[in-house]
Amino acid sequence: MLFALASTSVGQGTHAQERPESLAPAAATAAPASEDIGVSDEEFRTRSRSLFDGQILAGFEGDASWFRIEDETIVAGRLDQPIPKNQFLATTEKFDNFEFRAEIRMRGEGRNAGIQFRSRRPKKSDQVPPHEMIGYQADAGYSAERSIWGALYDESRRRRMLQLPEPPFEVEWKRSRDQQDSQGEQDSQSAAPEQTEWIEMRIVCRGPRIQISLNGIQTVDYTESEDDIPQVGVIGLQIHAGKPAEAWYRNLRILGLD
Repeated sequence: MLFALASTSVGQGTHAQERPESLAPAAATAAPASEDIGVSDEEFRTRSRSLFDGQILAGFEGDASWFRIEDETIVAGRLDQPIPKNQFLATTEKFDNFEFRAEIRMRGEGRNAGIQFRSRRPKKSDQVPPHEMIGYQADAGYSAERSIWGALYDESRRRRMLQLPEPPFEVEWKRSRDQQDSQGEQDSQSAAPEQTEWIEMRIVCRGPRIQISLNGIQTVDYTESEDDIPQVGVIGLQIHAGKPAEAWYRNLRILGLD
């Protein structure tokens, strides 16, 4: 079932289910941390607004069978079955220049998700399945046995990594102490799934320049060189096709930039 809960407006400020087998040849590595094009933590706290109130998915559209709200968090995916195809929960509002922050935690066997930005749903002329999105993605998880946390990917357009963090941003996967304690005498096959800690992702867009940071560490500083790449679009939360998995998203906030 599809749902759409708000009208589209502009705010301030062909498909591949799997990623390439080899990531390195297609992507530049991130340069050393450079001048921050965003705002201070204090300014962001006082001036940003929430995109999700923790209660209802007003202002979002997507396949409702793959997204739910739990503990004031948007949960993408499921742990009881494989994810047959990429799924995205997208804002109906568009954004151009902005700073966006959210926290992400991943659970399960599948380890690939991310946040779309300056993106859009496909048109028939794109020859891309309608459940997909076309645009930039700040990645989370792993691909081709490499961490892609904080990488910049071009979804369903150029279909390649635009920039990879170097060294890779590694995130530990483990069962929480509560999960371990509650497991008790459970059979190992029914053990609680591994999960990550909460990771803060920060995306800043000003004109052709894009910066991505994780937990305060800059992973991408990219300048778009192609004039026909749009600098406006929606934001989308992804769960990637593959093994059973969940991506949890909370504290979604955005600030339009001049």
